[in-house]
Amino acid sequence: MRYPEYIDEIIGRFEGCGEQAFIVGGSLRDMLIGLPPHDYDIATSALPEKTLSLFADKRVIETGIKHGTLTVIFNGEPVEITTFRIDGSYADARHPDSVSFTRSIEEDLSRRDFTVNAMAYNKTLGLVDPFGGREDIEKKLLRAVGDPCLRFSEDALRIMRLFRFSAQLGFDIDEDTLLGASACQSGLEHIAKERIASELLRLLTSPYPCRALALMAERGIFAHVLKNYSPVLEDLAKAELLPRDEAVRLALLLWGEDNDTAAEHLRSLRYAGKQITGALAVLRGAKERVADEHSARALIANTGVYAPLAACLSEVMGISPKGAMATVERQMDMPCKISDLKINGKDLASLGAKGKLIGSTLEQLLGAVIADPRLNQRDTLVRMAREFLSVKDCE
Repeated sequence: MRYPEYIDEIIGRFEGCGEQAFIVGGSLRDMLIGLPPHDYDIATSALPEKTLSLFADKRVIETGIKHGTLTVIFNGEPVEITTFRIDGSYADARHPDSVSFTRSIEEDLSRRDFTVNAMAYNKTLGLVDPFGGREDIEKKLLRAVGDPCLRFSEDALRIMRLFRFSAQLGFDIDEDTLLGASACQSGLEHIAKERIASELLRLLTSPYPCRALALMAERGIFAHVLKNYSPVLEDLAKAELLPRDEAVRLALLLWGEDNDTAAEHLRSLRYAGKQITGALAVLRGAKERVADEHSARALIANTGVYAPLAACLSEVMGISPKGAMATVERQMDMPCKISDLKINGKDLASLGAKGKLIGSTLEQLLGAVIADPRLNQRDTLVRMAREFLSVKDCE
């Protein structure tokens, strides 16, 4: 086990006063898999008040003290420390109505979601693994702790976490666990859309999303995520051919929808404006065929910075030929937007254009420049603008 020395110092403070403390959760799982942990969680037999006194010399954030959780800033790093606990009932299918503290690490681990997350470690006792988490890591298997239906009925967000872990780790899902997730999927209706959206995005941008997405579609999970829409399995199978970018993978997920309906789905999941704009730009642009430099510049004019991702998705979905993304990338510095023109609205106003005619003239000039970037010279554009405006005067 390799982890920072300050973790041993934290555990040592607890053991020095007769308490137990262990590394638990995702940090331990990742260490056993061989992945670098992002942060560290500690579980302890000490009550929150005792934890506060043990770390009086440190900055402590009372993250969720009612449920026994404190965050200690140690060596500049946040470490979440939680008292061993047993959860009460889950009336809202998300949060326990009550918690009670226990002195048993095994009881604490028994309330956790999956066996790979239900282990504990310290140097004194070694690995505590009452549910076979290490063996499941070796098998690359995700399995619920105890009764899967009970685990998922306690907290339905665990269903999304199951598929997200599968996508992140490339692990298979135990059949009984998958059956439990399917049976309890209606519980997702009680989960905040923001939480579902976060898990979905993490799943989509993981290294191995295809199998997880396929299982979600086969089991009808998407009915509780994207109302009245289920992605096509054949489309989902292409996710790993795309960059691990949220805009392009959201666009793939919503490939079967038009942009207006896709926008409704994204808004219903409470995604941020920038996320929605990016996904819709990629979805819109990917349905355009990029076959040459001219069409590449037209795509850039339509989708801006998202054009390479749109071209990539267009390639993957068979709309554009192979090499479309590279063609677009080579054109990214070419004039493709009105703001790239060597003429602006003030210039047109000085030529006598007014109101909407200014915008339509700029659009006309942009179309010409996209077709032939050499035309993007001020004198040339002024001459073309005069010709266009004179024709309009005669209409």
